[in-house]
Amino acid sequence: MANTYQISNLLEKMTSADKDYRFMATNDLMAELQKDSIKLDDESERKVVTMLLHLLRDKNGEVQNLAVKCLGPLVKKVKEYQVEQIVDTLCKNIISEKAEELRDISSIGLKTVIAELPPNCDALVVSICKKITTRLNAVVAESASKQEEVSIQLEVLDLFGDLLNRFGASLLMYHASILEALLPQLRSPRLAVRKRAITSIG
Repeated sequence: MANTYQISNLLEKMTSADKDYRFMATNDLMAELQKDSIKLDDESERKVVTMLLHLLRDKNGEVQNLAVKCLGPLVKKVKEYQVEQIVDTLCKNIISEKAEELRDISSIGLKTVIAELPPNCDALVVSICKKITTRLNAVVAESASKQEEVSIQLEVLDLFGDLLNRFGASLLMYHASILEALLPQLRSPRLAVRKRAITSIG
C-alpha cells in the first residue's frame, strides 16, 4: 500500500528539471493509482491533483500524456470536491487558454474524467455534469460567430456528446439549455460543427 511518504517522494520527483525523472515519477504514480489498496489522505489528494493539473502544462509531451492518463484512476480515488476542482480546471483550460496544446490535452483529460465517473446518478455526477454543461453551453454560445474559435467549438461539441451519452438521464433538467446552445450550431458554415451538433442532439 502506498503511504504518504511514497506519494510525497513521487510528487517531489515530478518537480525535477529532468524530464526523465518527471516521466518516471508520473508513471510510478499511475501504477499506484491503479492499485485498489491506495488510500490518500486529504493533503495527499490535494497535492496529487494540483501536481497532475500542473503537469498538463509540462514542456514534455510524454509527461503531459501520462499526467492525463493518471486522471482516470485518480477521479475514483479522491473526494468529490477534488474531482470538481479537476473538472473546473480542465474546463477553464479548454475555454480560456490560447495555447492549443494545453487546450487539446485538457480536452482529452475531460473526456477521460467523463468516461471514468461512476455511472450511478449520485450527487457527484449531477454536480460535475452541471459544472461542465454550464461552462460548455457558455463557450458554444459565445464562439458560434467567431471563426477562430471553431476548434474550441468542435472540442466542446465532442465533450457534449460524451457527456450526454453517459449521463443523459442525469441531465434531464439541463436538456433545454443544452438544446438552446446546440441548435444554432446546425446553421454553422462549418460542416464539422454541424455534424457534431447533430451527433450531440441525437
